[in-house]
Parts: sequence; C-alpha cells; structure tokens
Amino acid sequence: MKRNRFFNTSAAIAISIALNTFFCSMQTIAAEPEETYLDFRKETIYFLFLDRFSDGDPSNNAGFNSATYDPNNLKKYTGGDLRGLINKLPYLKSLGVTSIWITPPIDNVNNTDAAGNTGYHGYWGRDYFRIDEHFGNLDDFKELTSLMHSPDYNMKLVLDYAPNHSNANDENEFGALYRDGVFITDYPTDVAANTGWYHHNGGVTNWNDFFQVKNHNLFNLSDLNQSNTDVYQYLLDGSKFWIDAGVDAIRIDAIKHMDKSFIQKWTSDIYDYSKSIGREGFFFFGEWFGASANTTTGVDGNAIDYANTSGSALLDFGFRDTLERVLVGRSGNTMKTLNSYLIKRQTVFTSDDWQVVFMDNHDMARIGTALRSNATTFGPGNNETGGSQSEAFAQKRIDLGLVATMTVRGIPAIYYGTEHYAANFTSNSFGQVGSDPYNREKMPGFDTESEAFSIIKTLGDLRKSSPAIQNGTYTELWVNDDILVFERRSGNDIVIVALNRGEANTINVKNIAVPNGVYQSLIGNNSVSVANKQATLTLMQNEAVVIRSQSDDAENPTVQSINFTCNNGYTISGQSVYIIGNIPQLGGWDLTKAVKISPTQYPQWSASLELPSDLNVEWKCVKRNETNPTANVEWQSGANNQFNSNDTQTTNGSF
Repeated sequence: MKRNRFFNTSAAIAISIALNTFFCSMQTIAAEPEETYLDFRKETIYFLFLDRFSDGDPSNNAGFNSATYDPNNLKKYTGGDLRGLINKLPYLKSLGVTSIWITPPIDNVNNTDAAGNTGYHGYWGRDYFRIDEHFGNLDDFKELTSLMHSPDYNMKLVLDYAPNHSNANDENEFGALYRDGVFITDYPTDVAANTGWYHHNGGVTNWNDFFQVKNHNLFNLSDLNQSNTDVYQYLLDGSKFWIDAGVDAIRIDAIKHMDKSFIQKWTSDIYDYSKSIGREGFFFFGEWFGASANTTTGVDGNAIDYANTSGSALLDFGFRDTLERVLVGRSGNTMKTLNSYLIKRQTVFTSDDWQVVFMDNHDMARIGTALRSNATTFGPGNNETGGSQSEAFAQKRIDLGLVATMTVRGIPAIYYGTEHYAANFTSNSFGQVGSDPYNREKMPGFDTESEAFSIIKTLGDLRKSSPAIQNGTYTELWVNDDILVFERRSGNDIVIVALNRGEANTINVKNIAVPNGVYQSLIGNNSVSVANKQATLTLMQNEAVVIRSQSDDAENPTVQSINFTCNNGYTISGQSVYIIGNIPQLGGWDLTKAVKISPTQYPQWSASLELPSDLNVEWKCVKRNETNPTANVEWQSGANNQFNSNDTQTTNGSF
C-alpha cells in the first residue's frame, strides 16, 4: 500500500445485514482441510519491488504509455521486471533466502495521476488476470515459478495481492476493472447501474470508526464490495489464476480494510483449491498497518483477533516499531523494551511463530535512514527523531537488528537492499525523510561482501535446519538496558542469542541448557565457554553472538514438537478454540489453564507443543470465551483423544 495514501454511514445497517447473511451462508459449506496450511516457519522471505530490483528486458520499460517511465523519477516506472528477477535468482540463492515476495504483478493503470505518480508499485490494479506490460508476460511469470520450484533453487513465491480496492475513483481510469481484457465496470458505471461492485460511501473521515475503515474508500482508491457474490468470485478466480501460475503464498494488502468473514471464507477457499490441484497447502499473511501486540483497543486492537482467527497471519508492525526505537536509542526504549514486547506477543498472538517479523519495508523510511538522520519524521507516526548515527555505526546497528529479526519467534522478511545498508535522505511531498517513494529506490547493487549479507545467509541456513528457530520457545536468560540474551529451544535443539547495543561489557549468564563445552558463534568471531549451566560473555558494542547445540545431553530432553489440530472449530465473536488434557502442559483439565491455539486455516485450529518423551496423553478440543473461561464453553464430543509422545508427531480432534 502506498504510505502517502494510507491515512484515511449509516446506510451501514442494510449493508452489514447483507454482508453477514452472505458470509454466514458461505461459511457452512467450506470444505474441511486435512492438514495445516503451508508451513512457512522454515522460510526466510525476501521482499522486492519488481520495478526497482533488476531490469532484465529494457524493451518493456515504456509500457503502453511512455509518460509512465522515467529511470530517474521514483514516482514512475524506473525499469525492472520478471526477466530481471529470473536473472538474479542465483544472487538470491547465494543470500540464503528461501521465499521471494514480489509486489503485485497485475495490470495497473496506464496513466499518471495529477501529481505525476504511476502504478509502478502494483497497488492500483485494473485487471487481476493479466501481467502488467512493464513486467513482462505470463510465460515469464511461469518460467520464474518453475525455476524457483526446481531443485536448483527450491524457493517459494509470495504474491502481493490487493483484494480491498482497485485504482482511484476520481482520476486515471476511475476505478476501471477488467477480466483478462474484458471491461467489467468502473466507479461511475457501477453507480449508474447500481451493480454494487464498489462501496460508494466516500473516503474514510473517522479512522476510529471500524465500519468506515472497512467500507469507505482508502483515500480515493475504489473500495471493492467483497460481500457482492460477483466481486467475491472475481477475487477468488483471480487468486486461482496466480496459483495456477505457481504462486505458493499470498501477502494480503490492506487486510485492515476488509471484513474478517470475507478473509476467512476467501483464505479457506484458496486453501481448498491449492490442495485440490496437488499443492502442499497455502500460506497467508496480511498487512495491517498499526498491528501490534501492545495495541488491544480501538480499530487497531482488532488486529490481534484477525491474526488469531481470520485464517491469515499478519506482519508484526509492533515488533518493527519496537526494534527501530531500540536501535535508534530513543528515550525509554531499551533491550528490556524489546524483551517485554517479545514476551507480550506470545500472550496475545495464539501463534506468534507464524506472524511475519521485519525491520523495514515500503511503508516507512528504511532503518538505515532512521538511524543516520536527525529529522523528526520517523516511527509509526512519522513524528519520532532519527538516531544521528554515523554510517559505520548505523551499519553495525542494522547488523544487530538483522540478528534479532532472524532469530526471534516469527517468520523473517528482509526488504530488498537492506543487505547493502540502503538509505535515502530525500524528503517527500509530506516532509517525510526517506519515505515513499524514497524508500523504494533502485536496488543499490548485487555484491555479496557485506556483513549484513553474511548474517542473512548464515541465519537463513540456520532457520532451514533448526526446529528451535522455526517454532521453539523463547526464554529470556539475561537482560539490562543494553544487552539481551535469550534462548530458543525445541527438544534437544537449543539456540542461544546475545545482543549488545551498548558499550563493551562482560556478563555472567546462568541457566544455560546446552552441555558443557566451547561454542563458536555463528556470527562474528566470538566463542562461548559453557560450564555448569553458566557462561561468561564479553560483548563489544553492537556485537551479536549466536550459538547452537543439538546434543542429546542437553538438560531436560524432549521429543520434537507435537502438532495438535482441532477441526470444525467455528466460533462466535470473543470465542476461541483451546486444547485441554490430563497433563500440566494441557492445563490438567482446568479450563482456566487450557492452551489457546491458532486458526491456521479457519475453521481448522492448530498449535505445536513440546512434550516430554514417553508421555501418555489424553486431551480434547474445547471452545470458550477468550477472557471468561466459563462462558460459551463447548467441548469436543465423544471419547478423549489419546497418544504417547514417543509414537506420533501429530494428533487430531474435531467438534
């Protein structure tokens, strides 16, 4: 979503009734998936702008309108396409990334707006069934996905998809919408014909009114009416078109601006379709600008419910905001702040290891800009001061941030150019330094020598093989204002991470579960000697240490995580699905201690828990109110589900 277009009646009653009736009727016929959706927790995602990354075919730069192209104007197409991405797959493989998230490749508007902006970013769509001419053609796209899926690369492709809106309703093409070149409607036509493809409620005037946020125009972008059966089918068929072309996952643009019932139905139908054509499953994560574990009230407070029950994970903006503040060193933001956030997100997100964590992206100034500038246009509200750090110092801070992003619970997404410490200090028309479009520069280069490149490569490789990093627990071992040491653990796989943003310091860390021995850090040149569950660490400023143990001698060995699944978990507002059983880890049949699980593919819910070896378990699925354990309780019928932890890695129940 274009950041500079992101700041946003009572005919609502009829609309709301129609919407609820439509989606309730659809929900009951959703097929029950047999497995959890595609597990992305082994992935390292790399997010790039097709137009800005690599220009493999200059002949398509001008598109159908040469006025849309200017290699020196970041408001326009500057050159970059599918062929360029294909050419750079070896580079991305060497970086260690396993998934590539691309901006929407769909056909966008062919003109410039009044301010000279174009649809280079892909979020002003006009035809969801065609490739924009600036990027190539469908054969190029299929060649890309075929190569990515080949043994040579073994990568997944994430499609950025915008089901909330088409293009502007008052300029360019007036919300014109096509299906493979065939005109469907535009904003004025929809009004005249009363066909209901778009909402016609005007722009958002009250950002604290959730109905407006979902049913009014996001600025002047034509707001699609997803409760209309024709609109729903168009968006679903558009998704299938791209899945057939090889897409593995979807990043949902502007998820905040759509009803949860639509997201639940749409993600479920896409999942079912992907399974029907032989895919392993499908993964979704949404852009909710303002989503945070710390925000539990107001419109943005709904993000937690969406993350837990919509069928889509979310980008964790709260983690990003916290990390930026800590790295910049803003008053009151320390490593204790970061640790508190990491603990908090485990308590509010039922599957925080499925949420996508990131350090910067296209919706705010790059982290390098925020660290080096002294402007007061940073942070989530564009009103916080930069760090005034030297370039060399800022690069070390970026390295520190990358280690954090790659090792905390969640799926990491790296913004293109961060591996080269990209930064831009140009002010946009809103006075924001380094923000849209100046956080969307051309790729600065493709060398492989930076420390940031090495960190992404090393920790991406670690993620591929480490259950502790993929889905293990998070435990703080030592923390003060400048240093955080934490443990990630799954069974006998243990990873210890130490981060120091302050002056050089020597600390003694206790309760380290790895066996005695000397461990070489995977990052840098430090080593750690562990004896009797303790280690003395000497950390330089901006130094990170990462060590790993997979020994059977680790304290309290456990089996690999057991995956619990509850099927047919249809819930009402304020209600979630829990697992409960005969062991302490499952609450000992105490409803107040039941374990809340995640709607990985609504109405299917699941979670992975670590259990001791050779443990006989009896358990059931249960629905209950999220805040009052005795309200809206519904138990799984029939006998208890049973298993021994040595005999299985998956166990299923159903309502």
